[in-house]
Amino acid sequence: MSYCINPNCFYPENQNNPLYCTACGSKLLIEGQYQAVKKLRVLDWGTIYEVKREETTEILKVLHINSPESVSQFQQQAKILAQLNHPGIPQVKPGSYFTFIPRNSNQKLHCLVREKVPGENLQTWLGKNNLPINQELAVEWLNQLIEILDLLHEKQFFYQNIQPSNIILRPNGQLTLTNFSLELQSVQSDFVALGYMFIYLLTGQPASTFLNSDTKTLNWRDKVSQISPKLVDFIDDLISQQHPENYQTILHQWRQIKDDLSQSLIQKKYHPLKSKFLLGSAILLLGIGATQIISHLPKQFNSGLFSPERSKEIKSDNLEKFLSKNQGKFLVGGIIFILAIGGSHFVGYFRIHPKYLKLSLPNGVSLEETFNTDSERVYSVVISQDGQILACGNGNGTIQVWNLETREELGIIEGHTNDVVAIALSQDGNILASGSYDGTIKIWHLATETELTLQSHFMRVTSIAISPDGEKLVSGSSDDSIKIWHIPTGKMLHTFRGHSDSIYAVDISSNGKILVTGSQNNIKTWNLETGTEIYTLVGHHGRILSVTVSPDGDKIASGSSDKNIKIWQLETGKILRTLRGHTNDVNSVVISPDSQTLVSASSDHTIKIWHLETGKLLRTIKGHSRWVNSVAFSSDGEILASGSFDQTVKLWKLG
Repeated sequence: MSYCINPNCFYPENQNNPLYCTACGSKLLIEGQYQAVKKLRVLDWGTIYEVKREETTEILKVLHINSPESVSQFQQQAKILAQLNHPGIPQVKPGSYFTFIPRNSNQKLHCLVREKVPGENLQTWLGKNNLPINQELAVEWLNQLIEILDLLHEKQFFYQNIQPSNIILRPNGQLTLTNFSLELQSVQSDFVALGYMFIYLLTGQPASTFLNSDTKTLNWRDKVSQISPKLVDFIDDLISQQHPENYQTILHQWRQIKDDLSQSLIQKKYHPLKSKFLLGSAILLLGIGATQIISHLPKQFNSGLFSPERSKEIKSDNLEKFLSKNQGKFLVGGIIFILAIGGSHFVGYFRIHPKYLKLSLPNGVSLEETFNTDSERVYSVVISQDGQILACGNGNGTIQVWNLETREELGIIEGHTNDVVAIALSQDGNILASGSYDGTIKIWHLATETELTLQSHFMRVTSIAISPDGEKLVSGSSDDSIKIWHIPTGKMLHTFRGHSDSIYAVDISSNGKILVTGSQNNIKTWNLETGTEIYTLVGHHGRILSVTVSPDGDKIASGSSDKNIKIWQLETGKILRTLRGHTNDVNSVVISPDSQTLVSASSDHTIKIWHLETGKLLRTIKGHSRWVNSVAFSSDGEILASGSFDQTVKLWKLG
């Protein structure tokens, strides 16, 4: 079945998928690639369809109103959504906004294609699960939605449609807003709607149920006695409609409340090591009590306590005097006995976990430097092999470069027209490459200050890597392709196809022979010279946002939107272990030069350090206030750089 998107077509349903509508003659293959297969919703301003592009299912919004105001709002929405890169907002790829003219019509239809978000809307999810939700889930969801609204409001974009049916719960637990409105309201209206929705989620009843018509207030607090008063107060503040238009005040208030609530939740969590000490202390006290009881045993127990020979030596009437005289010995012996039991108990615990003490108390990590950038979003960071240069790719289309020795900014490189989401340095430090959402790759010759632009992808460039010999560059794109380029000439050598979705990550092995690429749900390894696909690695349930090959060429590490990190054997493609600990997308993974340590960066605002061989979590670094998108090691493994959406690049000294 194919649908004609001409709003004036009298019979838009077409069987057998012809190229043109049998009723009005309009093209059914929209923009040469999209086929409307299902009509989802008809709204006042237009229609929403489900469309197929090759094997990918997406969502098409078609604007029927041609008023200048509506068209301007629609175009502004398309522009802003294309700029944002967050799992809480449906992905809009470059080129996804276009116009379509039906046959025999002069009316332009303004069209926008976006990601079809996997999962189910909250209304459906809540129908399958019992309301109300608990405080822990409420805090998690509220934090996600405030974070998403913050990102939109920074662009002066207001959502207007906060309700369970418009929010998708992805399989990995991430909430995503859908059904963006064209109405222009305010920050205030978004937060008021958010407050009303959370009253429903926490009570299981619509907020209107609690309305007191006389006082015009909502009397709902007695229904949530199990919820922290701080959280209830915050929701009441959201719906009071007395906020200043500066939404930063709301964000600041939420951060304080969230920190307080998080601390109270941590205190309630079970602490296994603490319980061991409590158990040991209880056993010790019981042992001391037992020795005291034994030391005061009555005379009639004499024959049971001692051998017949010893009993003859100790007269019955002298037993109490004997026990009294030796009470200290009994007490000391009892304590030693109990300590031996307790000691064996703890030794047994650490015998089960031989690396526990070592891994739980790693050498310290200290913050060495914070560099403020010219962009609110830092996507990628890199350190040169000689440890002299630090560079980052920014959301405003620029690259910033610093001298690591003096910590001075060397300059800002301009040239891209959209976010620079990937950068790479050649091992000799002479070539800096950058990939952008503008669909181009640029080769910057730092010594001569010249640039070369590579253009063949017709959608966003999402990732790049330079081969160890500095001769080849690999690029991955939202157009589902991988391209190999010759750096000295800028010539495109090969195009690899095999993934059925966007390429989010690429890396090259240290010997320059193996290419690793990450897409939706799977990773592929390739022979870089021939383009032959070697293995497909399956195990993640989401976008693979980062891949890296260990310097010793033995392992692959991957980070995903499913919040997990996986370690694979490069030679066989076998999965070795899964590392869990992040609570949001894992945006970047990198392995230390000695192939011993893995570092991961996440949208949960943290950086985690892991022991690569065992998968043990060594340390969690908290220092960024927003999503951490990229991490990079210095060549000696002593310095770690991290880039974040908090407008900073940070340098960490690893002890």
